[in-house]
Amino acid sequence: MSEKKVSRRKYLKYAGAAVAIGAIAATGYSISQYYQPPTQTTTPTTPTVTTTGKRKVKIGGTKPLTGIESYTGRQEHNGNSLWVKTVNEAGGIKAGDGNTYEVELITYNDESKPENVPRLYEKLIVEDQVDFLFGPAWGPLGMATVPIVEKYRKFEVYGTCSFDPRDYRDWKYIVHTITNGPGYMPGILDMIWERIVPYDPEAKNIAIIHGDDAFRKTAGSYGKEYADEKGFNVVFYDSYGTGTTDLTPILTKAKAAEPAIFLNPGSFLDAMLLMKQMRELDFNIKLIWPGTGAVLEEFYDSNGKYAEGCVTCTQWEEGFLYRQDFGPSHDEFIDAYQKEYDEMTNYTAATGYQQGLVVQKAMEHSSDPLDSDSVRKTAGEIEMTTFYGKYKVDSETGWQIGHQMGVVQWQNGKKAVVWPLEAGAKEVWYPLKKWSEM
Repeated sequence: MSEKKVSRRKYLKYAGAAVAIGAIAATGYSISQYYQPPTQTTTPTTPTVTTTGKRKVKIGGTKPLTGIESYTGRQEHNGNSLWVKTVNEAGGIKAGDGNTYEVELITYNDESKPENVPRLYEKLIVEDQVDFLFGPAWGPLGMATVPIVEKYRKFEVYGTCSFDPRDYRDWKYIVHTITNGPGYMPGILDMIWERIVPYDPEAKNIAIIHGDDAFRKTAGSYGKEYADEKGFNVVFYDSYGTGTTDLTPILTKAKAAEPAIFLNPGSFLDAMLLMKQMRELDFNIKLIWPGTGAVLEEFYDSNGKYAEGCVTCTQWEEGFLYRQDFGPSHDEFIDAYQKEYDEMTNYTAATGYQQGLVVQKAMEHSSDPLDSDSVRKTAGEIEMTTFYGKYKVDSETGWQIGHQMGVVQWQNGKKAVVWPLEAGAKEVWYPLKKWSEM
């Protein structure tokens, strides 16, 4: 793929069928902001280092361990660290050159500030002399790494970072683990098309709204195009100002269009506002995706019975049962994580572990396992299925084309997997009860 700008139709070809919390909070950052000299700050940053000695591969990165994305950053860092511990306890990475490498992990706190990222990644490369990089969690932080990674030609594995493909600038050293923003809604649309439309043709009549910031616009506009191509009847489509405190006007118009299904790739706050105001308007639908924030336990805790039946997309959840051919099984990962951190895992922690598995698999198949060009080339060629799902990227762009976005539905206070079918999908609750009957 040689174009620097990619059409939505072409991107969806590469995006596969497929929120990160980072994506949930994403604002209007674009990559052009980061092709500038790094901003110097005086913020003290303490690295965390994990090593056990012997021949090593050094992997570095930043995570938002404090600030607005601290929950995401901590979880993804936990996933990185658990992978390092597991690999080292097993004796290290048995690389393609015949040698075994133990892993040293160096992580800095970027404080959820994109302006901190270029300086810290340059420090990792120049001063710490890392071999490879783990990207941070949250789209704006991930985009801030790109100029440094490309400048120093250093291999980086992106984590829970989404981006707008219109910002793509032909970068060569990055591969993705997650399904990107344009693939968020197609997973839900595929589920509806395959599992609901055959039994209820009215399910083709859908309404789509989205915010106007970078992430929501990307997920919503690409999703709308995919819906049109799939054969849905989009009876209502509109956007709203991100951060709005009143969705009543747009919801009133959407209600008049009489959709059967309502879809919105909004944030946690968007989802909460949407649920409240749809009830106030007595806007009844057969299925609702109120926003990516609906994946959070807080969404159910706050909405209670009204959350029952709500669906949302997710990169991974407990209960996604793939037949892995590399790395730990679903149960092994969950058991190890809970033993190490004494808490439930989630998709950001799983993404952090997947970052490590990508490096591990690429090194195992590379004859020069500490060389970024060699490992990046190998990472573009390998395929594997882990507990996280399929890994396969476009060899040139590094975009994820194998991983499929999952869909979960709140059923009896728990998230039930309803898509994809091969991940152990449960029955879909459809249609939903009217608000007054819940």
